[in-house]
Amino acid sequence: MKRTGCAVVGGGPAGMMLGLLLARAGVQVTVLEKHGDFLRDFRGDTVHASTVRLIDELGLGEGFRNLPQSRLTRVAFPIPGAGLVTLGDFTSLKPPYNYIAMMPQWDFLNFLATEAAREPSFTLLMEHEATALIYDGGTVAGVRYRTRRGSQGGSGPGGEGADGELYADLVVATDGRHSVLRRAAGLQPKEYPVPFDTWWFKLLRHASEKGAVAGIVPAFRGSEAMIALFRDDYYQMGYLGPKGSDTRIRAEGVERFRERVAALRPDLADRVDAIRTLDDLHWLDVRLDRLRRWYVDGLLCIGDAAHAMSPAGGVGINLAIQDAVAAADRLAPVLLRGRAQVKDLAAVQRRRRLPTVVLQTVQRIMHRAVFVPLFAGRMTGPPPVLLFFVRHAPVVRRLLPRLIAFGPRPEHAPAFARATKLDPMTSPTDTAVDAAAARARLLELIKELAVVRGKVILSSGAEADYYIDLRRITLHHEASKLVGQVMLSLVDDAGIDFECAGGLTMGADPVGTAVMHAAVDAGRTVDAFVVRKAQKSYGMGRQVEGPSVDGRNVLVLEDTSTTGGSALTAVEGVRKAGGNVVAVAVIVDRDTGAKEKIEAETGVPYLFAFGKDELGLS
Repeated sequence: MKRTGCAVVGGGPAGMMLGLLLARAGVQVTVLEKHGDFLRDFRGDTVHASTVRLIDELGLGEGFRNLPQSRLTRVAFPIPGAGLVTLGDFTSLKPPYNYIAMMPQWDFLNFLATEAAREPSFTLLMEHEATALIYDGGTVAGVRYRTRRGSQGGSGPGGEGADGELYADLVVATDGRHSVLRRAAGLQPKEYPVPFDTWWFKLLRHASEKGAVAGIVPAFRGSEAMIALFRDDYYQMGYLGPKGSDTRIRAEGVERFRERVAALRPDLADRVDAIRTLDDLHWLDVRLDRLRRWYVDGLLCIGDAAHAMSPAGGVGINLAIQDAVAAADRLAPVLLRGRAQVKDLAAVQRRRRLPTVVLQTVQRIMHRAVFVPLFAGRMTGPPPVLLFFVRHAPVVRRLLPRLIAFGPRPEHAPAFARATKLDPMTSPTDTAVDAAAARARLLELIKELAVVRGKVILSSGAEADYYIDLRRITLHHEASKLVGQVMLSLVDDAGIDFECAGGLTMGADPVGTAVMHAAVDAGRTVDAFVVRKAQKSYGMGRQVEGPSVDGRNVLVLEDTSTTGGSALTAVEGVRKAGGNVVAVAVIVDRDTGAKEKIEAETGVPYLFAFGKDELGLS
């Protein structure tokens, strides 16, 4: 029986990126791709700034920039009667991520496949088409597939393709808008109206045209539209027509279609005979839809399988890759321990639902404001509202480039997937640093800001030769975020699940808040709370303030501990309030017996991020 940790179905951008990231974490991952190669002409060519930054964070920037590509520095929307209206000027963004890379998608996918193949736990199975899900009770336990003749999976009798099964701890569907696995799981997307479809075809480029700056060139005429993407030897053309008009276009014949192309692009009229028959047209049934729930037990859908995007804005590829990063970040630690639970799959959807809704809403507005009147022949000028905001609203002009280039809630490479040495193109001031870098920086700040040498009396009454004033850290503009990242990583590495974090006021207060925000940034739900030193004698009479801890797994926090008294008081208060304390964690342990005392009296593990030896205090 064939088995893997994670079976990823679909070798597109989301599937290949997810496979690479999981493999870097050490997860056994198998990607199944139904085709024999990535050479399909009619795919998007844009690699957005957030993806370029991700590539740098993975340490792959040099290899990526050696691929044939060009840079798109602005997005301009041609509107009849108004000329080109610039929606996004990417040069206004901070370098080096102030452009969108344009490259054939097959080059990008081959690049990801090559890098993933360097990881010993990665397997790519070409010509393996997933056909059904395997169930164990009510849980998805793997996929059934069909191989083509001569593929890696072997051949059946007579050299034909063979059927096979692959069992997995988790199956991830990245098999696109017509997802076989989504349908097999009974997941039905909500569809939104789309006013157009696209017909893709090729036209040759003359030698004299090959020096032109690459990009996306649109053309509008009456109620018709067309775009051209530059390839090395040809143009990839996309004719946009009203939804449902494929039958009419084909009934009109190839000569009529050539006339449409020549009218839209007179400069290309001398080569329209390259469209030999209407079989040269590849019809894309444009869809805009979204699953209400992206998962069932054992199966997660991401990318177009979870939310098909319109070509408007060219954001679909970038969004799918961001889904893959969020999924890897959440699921890799889980898969290394065993099966992913439904709550883990739900966390991925929670993390990525907002960006999806925002971008689909923008696309729906574009459809109504631009494409509907265009294809109805009613557009004689620019939509007044759109034109006004783009030209006269400074906030819109600032936000649109970032929305297009990065999208809402862009993801960063997980710590486990990052290169040990940052790529030279990666900004050293990037705020989303990985766990190792966050820990190193926090240690520097503690040494610089918090360690005070000299005879002092601690709050416990003990005398020490030094004092660690961690409020200078937990309330510091840079360090507080690092505290949340480091403490969350500390507890995750220990394999401890918790729903609430806090401790005795006031040392623990900013620590709990930092952990709460770090968890939210990671797409998780963690509430903070405060434990009073004594129960109130008025009002609600509570000792534990904030969201209820009753019946929930609780992490008790402290900035530092000497005798363990503060932590023990917090544990007692939480337990009286009905909370289940699962661990005690502190930023700095003074090595004065707090660990042994707390573990003995509470029966839960005591964790610390830094010991005094790391601070040079031993």
